[in-house]
Amino acid sequence: MWRKELKDLRTRTLVFLFLFVGTFVFLVVMKDYTRSLSELLETAPKGLLERFGMTEEFIEKLGDWNFYITTQWYGKNLGQFIPLFAIIMAFPLVAREVENQTIELLLARLSRKTVFLTKFSAPLIAFSIVTVAMVLLPLPVTAFLKETLDAGTVGKYLVTHLVGGILWYCVTFLFSILSSDQVRPLIISLALLGGTTTLGIVRRLSFLNTFAYVMKGEPNLSQTLGYSIVSASIAILSYKIFRERDF
Repeated sequence: MWRKELKDLRTRTLVFLFLFVGTFVFLVVMKDYTRSLSELLETAPKGLLERFGMTEEFIEKLGDWNFYITTQWYGKNLGQFIPLFAIIMAFPLVAREVENQTIELLLARLSRKTVFLTKFSAPLIAFSIVTVAMVLLPLPVTAFLKETLDAGTVGKYLVTHLVGGILWYCVTFLFSILSSDQVRPLIISLALLGGTTTLGIVRRLSFLNTFAYVMKGEPNLSQTLGYSIVSASIAILSYKIFRERDF
C-alpha cells in the first residue's frame, strides 16, 4: 500500500518541488537587479511604492543576502505556499477512495489502522521532506556564493514552516475523511484558511493567522505548542472517525 500511496503522491510532490526550486532560482537571479528598483522609485509617483513598503531604505537592505533571502524567500514566496502545499497534499487522500469506491477494497485487505496510518503518514513524510529541503536550500547556495546567512533564522523558519504546514495538513485530512468527494475538502480547507487569516487581522484573534506565523519565522512557545497540540488532537480525532465511519 505504501508503494501505491507514493505513486499517487508523485505528481503533486514533483509539481510543488519544481515550483519551489524554480521560484528560488528566480529570486537568486533577480537579486542583482534590486538596484534598478531605486530608479523605479525616482520615476514612480511620490508615495505610491512606499505604500507597499518599497522605500529606498528597504531596497538598500535587499542588497544584503541575509536580508534578501529572509524576506523574499522565507517571509514571502516559500512561506505563503506552505499552507497551500499542505492542503493540496492532504485533500484527496481518503475522499478519493470513497469517491472511486475503492475504500471497501482497501479495508477488505488491510485493517483500518493500517490504512489510516499509511494514508496519513506517507503524504505527511513527503510534505515534511520537501519543506525541510526547501528551507535548507539557501544554505548550500549561500556557501557556494560565499555569502552569509544566519543559521538561527533558518532554524526558526524551519520550525514555523513545519508546524504551520502540518496543522493545515491535519485539518484537511480530517475533512477528507468526512467527505465523499475530493472537491469538498479542498474548498472547505481553502475557505477556512482564508477565513482564519482574515479573522487573524483582529489583534485578539491573531493566533488564527497561520500565514503570519509561518512567514514571520518567530516560533513563540505558546503559539507553537498550541498549533502542535491542535494538530495532534485533530489527528487523533481523524483516526477515531475513520475507525468508526461506515464506508
